Amino acid sequence: MASTEEQVFLGSRNLPYPGANHPDACADWDYPEDPGDGRKAVEAAELHDQPARMSTSDSDPCEIARRALDLMFPREEDSDDGWSTWSAREEGSDDDDDEVDDGQGGKGVDDCSAHEGGDYEEYDGNIQVVPAKTNCPGELYPKSEVEAIDRKWADRFFKQIVEHAKLCDEIMALGDDDDTPFPPSPMKVFPEATGLCILGLRTCHHRVYRTHDTSTTPSTLGYREPSHMLQIFSMRLSSFEPTYPISVYGIFAIRDYLDRRRNYVFNRPRDDAVTIEKQDSFVVPLCSPCRGMYVSDKALVEVDLWVKKEGDESDDKQLFSAYAEIDVRAEANVMFYTRISGDNCNLDLKFKVLSESVEAVIQVYAKVDHPHHVRFTAFSTGYDDYPHRGVVLFDDKLFGDKKMFQHIVAVKANEELHVYLEVNGSVFQWTFQDEHVGAVTSPDDSIFEYGQFFVRVIFAPKDCQ
Repeated sequence: MASTEEQVFLGSRNLPYPGANHPDACADWDYPEDPGDGRKAVEAAELHDQPARMSTSDSDPCEIARRALDLMFPREEDSDDGWSTWSAREEGSDDDDDEVDDGQGGKGVDDCSAHEGGDYEEYDGNIQVVPAKTNCPGELYPKSEVEAIDRKWADRFFKQIVEHAKLCDEIMALGDDDDTPFPPSPMKVFPEATGLCILGLRTCHHRVYRTHDTSTTPSTLGYREPSHMLQIFSMRLSSFEPTYPISVYGIFAIRDYLDRRRNYVFNRPRDDAVTIEKQDSFVVPLCSPCRGMYVSDKALVEVDLWVKKEGDESDDKQLFSAYAEIDVRAEANVMFYTRISGDNCNLDLKFKVLSESVEAVIQVYAKVDHPHHVRFTAFSTGYDDYPHRGVVLFDDKLFGDKKMFQHIVAVKANEELHVYLEVNGSVFQWTFQDEHVGAVTSPDDSIFEYGQFFVRVIFAPKDCQ
C-alpha cells in the first residue's frame, strides 16, 4: 500500500496511484459524485481503526502539504512577501532556488518572445517583451491581498489532495479482491487572479497562455517528427441538477506550447446544445481537435460550460468558468484521471500524454441506405487495455448518400492504429500503420450488409518546423 506521503505527492502531480490490480477507474465512469459519496461506499467494509502510518518523522502532514505546494505553486523569488517557496513561508527562511518557472517547464524564459502580437519595450538597454493585450484581472486586486489569496487557493487545493489521498488509502485497504475504482485526482484550477496576476508578473497564466486571444489555433500547425502529444479520451459531467436530462453548451479548449490559441475538444453554441441523459453517465461527446495537441510538460485547459434553460439566454445557468493547468512534468505514457471541481458540478477528465507520437488524421466516408446507429472508435498502443475504450470518433445515427467526418488523434510513432465500427451488434476493424499505403487490414464483405464505408488515415501530414 502506498504511504500517505506518497499518495499526497502523487496526488499533487495528478498521478494515478500504484494499484495494478484495481479496475480502470474510467472504464465505465463509475466515479463517486464527490469524495464524500466515495467514502460512504467504503464505510460498509471493515477498515483499519488506526490512522495511516507515517514512515519517518519528516512525514508530518503539514510538511507533506508544503512539499506539494512547492511543486504546484512555485513562488517568484522577488515576490513582495519575501519567500520563494511555501516551505520557506512556513519556516521563515529564504529558499535558495533562484530560477523562475515560465509556466512551460523552462526556467527564466519569456514565453511571449516566440509569438506575434508582443510589444517590445526597452529598459536600461535590455529588451523586454510585454504582451500587447491581456485579460488578466490582477490589477483589480490590491497587492496587499497577494498573501491571503494565494494562501486560500493553496489551502483549498491541499484539502482536495488530502481528501483524495485518504479515500484512495481506504480503497487500497480493502484488498486486491475489491473492485472499487479510484476517484479522479484534483486538477490545479486557478482562481480568478493569483498572486502572480496581482503582482503583474509575466509568468501568470493569463500572460503565459495569452488567454485574451479567443481565436482558434490554425489547423495547419503540427510536427512531422515524433513529439510528446496530449490525447483526451473522455469528459464526464457529474451535475447536481435536480432534474434530467440537461442540455449543455459552451467550450472546452486546450492551449499548448505550439500555439497559445484555443484548440477545441468541445465547442457547442447554445442552439446546438448537447443533451445529456442520466443513463448515459453524463459523458460529454467530444469533437475532434483541429490539430494535434503538443505538451512538453504543461498545457492550459479553458472551460466555460452552461446549462440551457427554457426561455432566453438570460435564464441559463453557468456550470464552469475556469482555467486549469495540466502539469505532467516528465510523466508521459501514464493515464490521468482528474477532476475540475465546481460549485454546481464536477468535470472529470481522462487523458494521457503519449511520448514520441505523431498526429493521425482519420477520415471516414459512408453511404448508408437504411438508418443505423453506428459507433466509430480509434485504438492504438498506449490508449487502454481494451480496444473499445479508445477514442470515440462518432456515435450517432447514420443515413444518406454521404457522411464524411474527420478526427485527429495522437498515435505513438510506428505503432498501429485500429479503427472499429460497431453497428447492430457487429464489429468491423481497419488497421493502419505509418509508412504503409492504405489499410493493413480491412473488414470482409459482410460489412456491405450495412452500407459502404471507406476509412483513410494520414499520419503526420504537417510540418511547421
